[in-house]
Amino acid sequence: MSIQKYIISGLLAIATMPVLAQKMVFNSTNLNVGSTLWKNPITATFKFQNKDRTPLIVTNVDPMCGCMVTSWTREPVAQGKEGTIQVTYDAMQLGHFDKMIDVYTNEGDKPVTLRFRGIVTNAEVKPLEETYPYRVGDILLSTNNIEFPDASKGDTVFARIEIMNDSKQVYTPTLMHLPPYITATARPAMLARGRRGVIDLMLDTRKLVNLGLTQTSIYLAEYAGDKVRPDNEIAVTAVQLPEVDVNLPEIIRPAFTVSTTELKLGSVGKKKSLKGKVRITNTGRGVLKLSAIEVFNQALTVQLPKREILAGQSVDMTVKLDLQLLSRFKTQPRVLLISNDPKHQKETITVTFSE
Repeated sequence: MSIQKYIISGLLAIATMPVLAQKMVFNSTNLNVGSTLWKNPITATFKFQNKDRTPLIVTNVDPMCGCMVTSWTREPVAQGKEGTIQVTYDAMQLGHFDKMIDVYTNEGDKPVTLRFRGIVTNAEVKPLEETYPYRVGDILLSTNNIEFPDASKGDTVFARIEIMNDSKQVYTPTLMHLPPYITATARPAMLARGRRGVIDLMLDTRKLVNLGLTQTSIYLAEYAGDKVRPDNEIAVTAVQLPEVDVNLPEIIRPAFTVSTTELKLGSVGKKKSLKGKVRITNTGRGVLKLSAIEVFNQALTVQLPKREILAGQSVDMTVKLDLQLLSRFKTQPRVLLISNDPKHQKETITVTFSE
């Protein structure tokens, strides 16, 4: 066979080989995030799309450096849908940084490598107390009060606690008394002295028992075998909204309005309690039904003469704040109202006062 025939045969063989399409297609695999201040973490968000019929699952994201923490779309990404990968650099070193991140998927064993670049500049150092105002022993926290975004049944929502190890030992972030509807993942899993990390919380509403407000407490362990105590308590709040008929005809649709979303109760003085009123009005044409009237802080009590309000009518809700109980709870005093108005399903009334 001539050389020319060999070449033609080879080309035909290549042409008949199956073409392997890439599932995971990024908008960009190389991001320059610019500058950030020293010790001011900076985040890059990589967006990708699944181009294949088979659902794409990100199985792991390896930052290859303890100076970075990652989060990514956990659920399978269907064809044509988008997902994200977030990478946060702790900015503990001055100067340029150029980091690589390996992304593993169910597409195969070979990872996709992302590049994350920028520069850390010198400036006045922000006090730790501003970034981490709460402390559990030698562990610093960004918050001790977690509030998940509102969700409907079947949704999965997320929240985050930023932490720093101010001790002299390696620290393993651990949350105690997690309810079955919340899972927690610490990144990195171990924090060296002076290092920063995050604890990502995931709420699965399918495991929530009640509609409306759910509150609980979880506890950050400072060390192995740590006990539950007031100073390591983290309050957790979630609101699950009931399903409503968004296509309800206007002729039978209620319209939920309140006179204020901030109830100012005035000055405390020598009083032990304060009272105020919020007017609830139905400006629609159907019957307004309040399926939930709940308080975020147990120092509040609420009285409402009725939960069903006819078209064009109003009722006054009385709110009482017991000042002696207020300090026992970490959550801000608020009242949650959930209605059957598909356009205004939820309202939160914040209660304030002056000393």
